[in-house]
Amino acid sequence: MNQTSNVKKVDMLPLSNDYVFKRIFGKGGNERILKSLLEAILKISIQKIEIKNPEIPKETINEKLSILDIKAEINENTIIDIEMQVGNATAIDRRLVVYNAKLIAGDIKISQEYRDAKDTIVICIVNDSIIKRNSYLNLAMLKYEETEEIRHVDMGYKEEDQYFTKMCKYYIIELAKFRKKKPRVGDLLEKWLYVIGGDQKMIEECKNDNEEIKEAVDQLTEMSADEYARELYEIRERSRLTYNTEMNEAKRKGLAAGLAEGRTKGLAEGRAEGRAEGKAEEKKEIAKKMKAEGLDIKLIQKITNLSEEEIKSL
Repeated sequence: MNQTSNVKKVDMLPLSNDYVFKRIFGKGGNERILKSLLEAILKISIQKIEIKNPEIPKETINEKLSILDIKAEINENTIIDIEMQVGNATAIDRRLVVYNAKLIAGDIKISQEYRDAKDTIVICIVNDSIIKRNSYLNLAMLKYEETEEIRHVDMGYKEEDQYFTKMCKYYIIELAKFRKKKPRVGDLLEKWLYVIGGDQKMIEECKNDNEEIKEAVDQLTEMSADEYARELYEIRERSRLTYNTEMNEAKRKGLAAGLAEGRTKGLAEGRAEGRAEGKAEEKKEIAKKMKAEGLDIKLIQKITNLSEEEIKSL
């Protein structure tokens, strides 16, 4: 006899939420899962990985939207900062540069030399489409501009350096573009992005092809059924919504104040402009009558302040 299960199906929490993302990829003991994702993004082999900040104190859940990042060191010579950007991506280029600078400054010790500075990589995953490029994954580095002909010096170089440094790299992944493309699963990165993007149908397909993805999905399923984890997720979502609401309300108030000020200023300028036009017409009428009486143009100019051309055209 078949028995109906009393277990209630729980909606899976979204990996595109920064708190959920860090709980899965930044948790101590989940190095294999993070390693798989990073190898898919960076297209390199990772021999060693260490998660630098595996804990999430509860008090940080309500803090600004960029605080829940993941820091890791790979192959003992590269530090990585991974950002799941759930909020406004305004000035993202400047923000990522600042994040990278903090990685470098926070790692090099006062007793070290500049040559000891490690390579740094900032990975930013955003829900939106923010870059004017036709790719959902973009890599940026510090590259030289083309040499101006007037500055050219024949040094005999057959091949010139193209990059100022490859020490700092930026990877930006835009989930909105990925969803628009809807690619057929071809490589590991596409599998991970379907999972992070929350495509339930593709999640079931992808988790059967990769052990690390299956492990991540199993942990996400377990986390989704945990009341405490859901509470923290909801706190994080409320924090994000409150932030967005406050910012939009400030914009609306600023717009309303601007419109009111504009209307007041416009009315005042309109009245002033109307008075000025009225005076100008009055001067022209006076000049027209004076001209009809045969008065000298110079005298009319002096009285009305109109130009000779204006008086002649009347």
